This record gives sequence, C-alpha cells and structure tokens, in this order.
Amino acid sequence: MPVSLRRNRQARRIILRVDPKTDGVKLTLPWHTSEAEALGFLESQHAWLSRRLEKLPERIPFEHGSTIPILGKDHVIEHHPEARRGVWIVDGCVCVSGDAEHLARRLGDWLKKEAKRQLSELAVEKADALGVKIGRVTVRDTTSRWGSCAYDGSLNFSWRMILAPAFVFDFIVAHEVAHIVERNHGPRFHALVNTLTPHEEQAEAWLTAYGQQLHRIG
Repeated sequence: MPVSLRRNRQARRIILRVDPKTDGVKLTLPWHTSEAEALGFLESQHAWLSRRLEKLPERIPFEHGSTIPILGKDHVIEHHPEARRGVWIVDGCVCVSGDAEHLARRLGDWLKKEAKRQLSELAVEKADALGVKIGRVTVRDTTSRWGSCAYDGSLNFSWRMILAPAFVFDFIVAHEVAHIVERNHGPRFHALVNTLTPHEEQAEAWLTAYGQQLHRIG
C-alpha cells in the first residue's frame, strides 16, 4: 500500500493515519525524525493498521447502478448517454448524460458545484442570523476536517458534506459560521452553535460513526 511521509515542525511525535480515499497510510513526522525511524514505527503498528484497514467501508464508485446518498437520501446513478442535460435528479435517481468514460468526472463536478451552492446559501443565512458577514466559500476534498473558518471570515468545506444527512450538513455550516464570532471551542462557542442549529450532538455522533464512509464514495 502507498505510504506518504510528511514533516511538520509542530509535531512532537509520529502520527499514523489511514487514508480512506487511497487505502494508504499517512505518516506525519517531527522535523528531525528519520525516515528509517518512521518506517520502523509503522512496522510496529502492523496489527493495528491491519484492523483499521479491514474496518474500512466498501468503496462506492461513481458508475451506472451504484447508489449514493445526496443529503443523506439514497439516489441510484443512471447513465443516459443519449441525453444532453448534464446531471439532473428525478424520482430518486441522479442521471448523468454523455459518454460512459466521463460519467465519474461529470457527476463529481456536479456534486462539488451543488455542495458549494448549498453550503454558500446556508452560510449566508446563518451569518445573517448572527449579524456577521462571511468571506469566500470554497469546497475541497479534505480528509482531516469537514470545514474551517479563516480570520477574514472565509469558509472552507469538504464537498462531501453534500453526501451527508441534512442535519449534519446544517451543523457543519453552523459550526464554521459560529467561528467567525468565537475562534475557540469554549462554552460560548457551543452556545452560539446551538442558536444556529439544534443538531450539534446528533451530527457529531453521526460523523464519528459514519463520517469515514463519505470518503469511500466516488
């Protein structure tokens, strides 16, 4: 399996993570740790690593006949090569036109665009409720966090939020918008989040239990 090594000046110890998107391994090293020491640590964690890899959910490819969630509701992917409509949803199906070899890219691009649109709209709505302004909204394919808030109010989200249930989607936006006002995770922050969404506890429990599955889709 692929192993990636990354040095971090802030790291105080070797950190081992499984990458659910590649079935690979990520090792974060303190600045002066040798590669030999890092790989030795990896070998010592062989049993733990095997268990983690065995527990990874099955992959769900973007292909005709696969079922994917959109805001938590299952949709069957249907390929319509003769159509010229791009991507559209109808009767529990997400339909994709064009050549088969472009289906995965076309559907992925549509999901990212739809995620950005809906995340942006909801972020503006929640920011208005607090009387604050947001900056740019971007979407990426991050694995370490579902969202982040910059000091200028710009928000970044994982595009995979469009695959999560609506209450999780709502919570993640509320969480990041609340960071525009409160830059920490103290009691005042959580109180602010709870004014923007009633789903904090439920959403955090769902992400802990099922969040990794979102990285196995597509």
